[in-house]
Amino acid sequence: MEQPSSGVKFFIKSNEEGWLTIEEAYLREATTYEWKLERDNNPVVLFNGMPLPFVPTETGVKGSIQTPFQSGEVVIEINGSPFNTYIYTDERKMTNEQYEIMLRDILEEAAVCFDFSGLDKGFNTSGRDRALSWTQWSYIKRGFRELTLLFQKINSHPLSVLKQESKMINREKIQQVNASTSLWLERNQGRANQLIPKQIWTSKRQETNDIYENRLVKKHLLELRHLLSLYRDYANGTLKKEADKLRNKVMFWLNHPCLEGVKPHNGQVTITQKLRKHPIYRKWNTWFEKLYKHQKYEIGFDYDLPLKDTFSLYEMWCYMQLIKQARNSGTLTDTSQLYKTTSDGIFLTLAENKESTVKLKNGDTITFQRVFQYRNPDTAAPNTKALYYTFTQRMIPDIVIQHGEKLFIYDPKYRVPGNIGNALGEMHKYRDGIRNIFNDETVVETVYIMTPFQENGEELRYYDNRFHQKYKMGAVKMMPGVPLGGC
Repeated sequence: MEQPSSGVKFFIKSNEEGWLTIEEAYLREATTYEWKLERDNNPVVLFNGMPLPFVPTETGVKGSIQTPFQSGEVVIEINGSPFNTYIYTDERKMTNEQYEIMLRDILEEAAVCFDFSGLDKGFNTSGRDRALSWTQWSYIKRGFRELTLLFQKINSHPLSVLKQESKMINREKIQQVNASTSLWLERNQGRANQLIPKQIWTSKRQETNDIYENRLVKKHLLELRHLLSLYRDYANGTLKKEADKLRNKVMFWLNHPCLEGVKPHNGQVTITQKLRKHPIYRKWNTWFEKLYKHQKYEIGFDYDLPLKDTFSLYEMWCYMQLIKQARNSGTLTDTSQLYKTTSDGIFLTLAENKESTVKLKNGDTITFQRVFQYRNPDTAAPNTKALYYTFTQRMIPDIVIQHGEKLFIYDPKYRVPGNIGNALGEMHKYRDGIRNIFNDETVVETVYIMTPFQENGEELRYYDNRFHQKYKMGAVKMMPGVPLGGC
């Protein structure tokens, strides 16, 4: 990528190496960078078509840029001149396989915990079969970009065959006389004047896309359009708009030339040699096979969770893993607050500020997103029913285990590696700032950070049990797909 010919210089600030030209900068996904443009006081700077705000400086302008939670090629446009660069995958990012593991673990544990819920609405955890599911919607959103690229390749180079058809055509349109045409002429040529008929029965070979593999593509698109219509009608807010937007794209694909004249497949699907060997059609078919596998998950559909919000899924997964440990130890008694029921079915409700709580033996609890309010203890204590308060600000730890009047706080941090010391420093606000409103004593026994990765070197001490016992805080490794240790 070259700098603009006008002489302006575009720089990106890297935390490791300071200011670098855009050609030298190594951009990583989901990261904030500072940028500056010299020798231009009023530029138009676009990042993937979106304008970047800036403030003037003595030498030009400066601003900040947030790279998307996705790797790949991006375009930075300066005063109408486009320049391509690349955003690299963050090594701290979980793989798609780990993302799927978290979804599966959450939903499987939710189904098992339903037996402890105490709901009496007549639902059967083993017999539910919902066409719509949270995991399926998440899969569609995450995989739609891949599906778009596959369809573009299919549309550019669709599989086709030469098909021979016999029909009557005007004699002036005959381009080649074959044996069958000659025989027909001998039988049907006018005997009196030996004239050639105006229309001749002949066979013609022409290319067609109406073959099994393309019929299967059209069948898949019609089914996906119907599925997205259901999500659009079932959901509301942002999710409704997103489902409608994806549905419109699918409808646009159905009108592409590669599917013109192609009939959708009807009947049992078989895997042909072309589907096995053609890389694009094979990936296309695999995408839809995975789509329908999500129907086996027994969970209601209540909200969406985009890939960029993987940290939210990680928080839920950690919470469900602690519930699983309580269930395995025999202390779990009631999980009814994990669910809500409507006339349409059962929904898992884990969301910010919902304070979803499961009950354990002896009155203990595990709460997701528990809220601790700021209060003045001198005025609130006589009239309040709340046992705890904060004297600084409202606090919402991700996971709180209450044992008697003592609290144990866990804070999942999906992208904390390399910064565990600072993250633990922030945990002091929970340990010191949450108090018993009646006697003003601190109530938080221990605070732990949960992270899918484990640091080496100096920060390894935060994971050591001796550190945990001495300082009542530390880090715990919680990696999807890896057996859990005690925590």
